[in-house]
Amino acid sequence: MNFPKNRMRITHAHEGRQSQKGWLVLDIRGLDLDGVNAIVIPIEDIEKLQEGSQKEANPLEQLQKLLGKEEEEP
Repeated sequence: MNFPKNRMRITHAHEGRQSQKGWLVLDIRGLDLDGVNAIVIPIEDIEKLQEGSQKEANPLEQLQKLLGKEEEEP
């Protein structure tokens, strides 16, 4: 799925925190995701991915890390 640009934005404040680089916000209202309205991704994480500095052996672990899932969770 190509995400429409008109449903993306950058914010410099999120959950009471400030960042010069900010967060990428994907507005997903209208999709059936049980009350989820937006996906928020730190710009720093995107830059790390672009630079290739996040080298994880297991793609599943990398995805879980990006989604904020802790290792102890099932």
